[in-house]
Amino acid sequence: MRSPTVGTTVTCTAVLSQAAISLLLVMLLTATGCTKTADKKSTAAADGGNAEAAVADGETDGVDFDTAIAVDDGKVEACSPMGWTRGPQSKSYLVKYVPSRKKTYPSIVVMAADAPEGIVEVDAGSQKDFVAAIAASLAGTFSKNGKSTLLQKPAASRLGPHFGATWAAPATINVDGMKETIDRTSYAAVIGGRMYTVEVRAPKGKLDSEGRAAARAVAAALAPPAVGEAAPAAEEAAPATEEVPAAETDAAAEQK
Repeated sequence: MRSPTVGTTVTCTAVLSQAAISLLLVMLLTATGCTKTADKKSTAAADGGNAEAAVADGETDGVDFDTAIAVDDGKVEACSPMGWTRGPQSKSYLVKYVPSRKKTYPSIVVMAADAPEGIVEVDAGSQKDFVAAIAASLAGTFSKNGKSTLLQKPAASRLGPHFGATWAAPATINVDGMKETIDRTSYAAVIGGRMYTVEVRAPKGKLDSEGRAAARAVAAALAPPAVGEAAPAAEEAAPATEEVPAAETDAAAEQK
């Protein structure tokens, strides 16, 4: 006759084994979850906890550095968005970029003017003052009955290494004798005491995120020429006949 203790021992052992396996699985799953959480925290710490800065640092990937040219009397170099081409020259901007010879919008222009009074460079501490100065300068042009007509008020924006600003304003141009409304978004940064504004333009409703991203990339890549290296200057050519959008006529007259 088998002793009943033998069967009891086997049963207890089986139950303990199942419990041990379940506990082990729970421990493994918990450890895996902790590892993933730790990895995320480590990544955030490596980025300084600033996702915007990480994205901004990669913005210059959207330009072709082989197209760099010196503009504004050699003060800075400008690069074309990847795959785009340079457009005709005009007195109202330093350089213009278009997607291709056949597709002329959205277009991107780079303009220059003296930085707002008292601003020589902009960092994290002075970016707020820079944005306020731009807002004050635009208020006189884009205002009706005491209300702003800007599509997007000036706001702080990190443009690659630059602590810049961005805004959007309406404008009209004449096309075959008829007024046409265009959309435009601007990105501005101060380099060497000069304010460079990169503006992307397109017919109303045609300005998409790709066009804005291309303009941001151009702004992010603006930089003084490297010491000992000089990018080719923009070719001297007869200025193109191109109308300045109505709302920026006064500003364009101040820009070189």
